[in-house]
Amino acid sequence: MVSFCVILGSFLEIIRAIFRPDVIAPIMIFSIPISAILGSFYYKLQKLKIQNRVGLAPEDLDLLRQSLAESKNMNERVKNLETIITSLDKEILALKAEDDAQRVKTLAEKVKE
Repeated sequence: MVSFCVILGSFLEIIRAIFRPDVIAPIMIFSIPISAILGSFYYKLQKLKIQNRVGLAPEDLDLLRQSLAESKNMNERVKNLETIITSLDKEILALKAEDDAQRVKTLAEKVKE
């Protein structure tokens, strides 16, 4: 029991020596950049783990690739439809302008009579 008290007393003296204001201030000052560096390293490590993790089954990867191919195909089809519709709009506007011109001529002839 005496040896435990001696060890505890020595331990407390060491703790008191470490946690004096003139010792703890430099420890705190230097621990901030070290913790920032270690935090950055840990963040990058976790990011790499997520990027390199192969959590998908081969069937899921095949399904994902098929979905990507279908998506690209659908995008091309939508672009083609947009091209067709915009060209039709121009043709319809041109026909409507011709119809309007014809109506104006007909109305002008009726007014002259």
